[in-house]
Amino acid sequence: MTELVRALTPAGLEKFRAYLARVREGAREAPPAALLEDPQASTALSAEATVERERFAMRWSAGEYLWRRLAPLPPEEVEGNRGLWAWLSLYYFDQVCPPRAEGARRPGLDYRHVPDFSFRYRYRHLLYGPYAVYRRHRGHAILVLSGPLHVEQQVYQEITSRTDLIASRGVLEALNGLYLERARGLPRRGAQSNAAPGTVRRFVRVLQQLDVTYDVYGMPGQAILELLPPEFDPWRAQTALAA
Repeated sequence: MTELVRALTPAGLEKFRAYLARVREGAREAPPAALLEDPQASTALSAEATVERERFAMRWSAGEYLWRRLAPLPPEEVEGNRGLWAWLSLYYFDQVCPPRAEGARRPGLDYRHVPDFSFRYRYRHLLYGPYAVYRRHRGHAILVLSGPLHVEQQVYQEITSRTDLIASRGVLEALNGLYLERARGLPRRGAQSNAAPGTVRRFVRVLQQLDVTYDVYGMPGQAILELLPPEFDPWRAQTALAA
């Protein structure tokens, strides 16, 4: 069923936060879906944007879907609109906070559902983050936005937590070249290991070192790949085979 997107009011946000707190304490109650249309808890937007309860295979598909569906709204009504993104979180709550086998949910901290738009947390919102990354990079973001909607993969955390990395198209191109298993749209096995050489975490650390000498964040992906030291050779070899 198609629904008009709305925004939670301050009263609606307070009730949603209270629900999140109860769930964190172990409550097994259904999401307060009545807030979505309650005129005291939510308000209409300036234009008609609609959503349906799609099932998103991964974060990339959620980002693409929301980017298309929110297009009728003026940018200033989307960016920084805590009520809108909280409304969407509640609407898709079974995906951003799915119940476990025994019925319990693990919502995590509030910023995963009610956005905090400071840079430290803005991409941690489980819907705004994928939307913002997709809007900026489109198909180049497929690796960063891999994995299920309610899970932040290491590659996502490493890249979105740094302004220079998430702003660089070349960095995303290089990441895709090294670590993307294109047939599945998922990271190659071992890419997110903390111990192995040449993995995503090492990629980020090496870029920070190279940035002292080179304008790495302004480079295209292929130029970044050519700068990487020998520990990345096994991953580069896979890239050559994939090409």
